[in-house]
Amino acid sequence: MSHVQTTSSLVAHARSIANLKFQNNSGSPNADKVCAVALDLSNLNNHYALFSGGPGFQELTSIVSNGSSPGAAKVTITSRLEAFLRSKAGGGFSDDQIKHKGYDPHGRGAMNCAEPKMYYLLRYQLNQSLRNWVLIPFNQNQSQILYNPPCKNCRRWVYQHFHYLSAWVARNQAGMSALVK
Repeated sequence: MSHVQTTSSLVAHARSIANLKFQNNSGSPNADKVCAVALDLSNLNNHYALFSGGPGFQELTSIVSNGSSPGAAKVTITSRLEAFLRSKAGGGFSDDQIKHKGYDPHGRGAMNCAEPKMYYLLRYQLNQSLRNWVLIPFNQNQSQILYNPPCKNCRRWVYQHFHYLSAWVARNQAGMSALVK
């Protein structure tokens, strides 16, 4: 099977997962909301999907707190993600770029994206090797679920940490510009 066939089937599978996530979303429709889907290449039935922004952070907090104090979970998630995003491996962001406005024209900080939330879930909560996971983000435009490559904030680190097919998908779905930092 070629990389193109592999990525096409991975994208179709991830799109169906994102579609369910958007359908089950109780929040108001938001064309800017991203759903990051992570697929375990060793078992495609093992997958996770998280939204960007507040809804994704709330869901991650609920998973991490597991019935205990959500406040403590929020502090842990925030401190670990901020430390990662400040590091060279995490893109080398300043505090202002993490919290307010990073490199992407969407004008939000790097912490707001769905990708760092997925990074935290897989790496810290589930103790997974990110190299075994393909990250495929989507957004919803009316009723369509569209591939949405990592933004310029996330491109600074996503392709270094997740399976190389994450970059291959981005290139095939959105062109070479989806790889430019």
